[in-house]
Amino acid sequence: MTSIRTRPRFRTVSKQSAEELKQRIKIHLENYKEEGIIGKVYDAHCSFDIGLKDHHFWSPHLNVNFDENEEEGGTIIRGRYGPAPTIWTVFMFGYGALGISFTFAALYGLSELALKQEAAILWVLPFLLGGILTLWLSGQTGQKLGVEQTFRIHQFFEEAIGEKVHVH
Repeated sequence: MTSIRTRPRFRTVSKQSAEELKQRIKIHLENYKEEGIIGKVYDAHCSFDIGLKDHHFWSPHLNVNFDENEEEGGTIIRGRYGPAPTIWTVFMFGYGALGISFTFAALYGLSELALKQEAAILWVLPFLLGGILTLWLSGQTGQKLGVEQTFRIHQFFEEAIGEKVHVH
């Protein structure tokens, strides 16, 4: 699960129906409350988090969707690991703000250069790129700090559905 991806994911096909899977997950959540993993099961979706006792800023969050497999029967299970939704929102806002700032500064600076004027604003571009790189590196660092908990959630999920799931 150590990858360059910001949010590792998986996709697998199960012979079990979505209702069977959700029921197994509910039972597993009830039986293993001491594991330190909490979760919620909804209609076609479930989510898992680390319990408050072990939770920290970089604790992972798992979202799982269940879709009916019309071709072969059973259920298509799609999951994605990532930070808590609030942290993910902050990161996306940061990427968006830095990306828009970079685009604006580059367009403005290149326009000034085309008009044969001094384009001092172009000096801000390396700092904006540095900000984007810093965000990416902090995300990768956070992913590494939360990898043990990610493995715990993944193992918990595999035990709950009774199948092995490959993360890519």
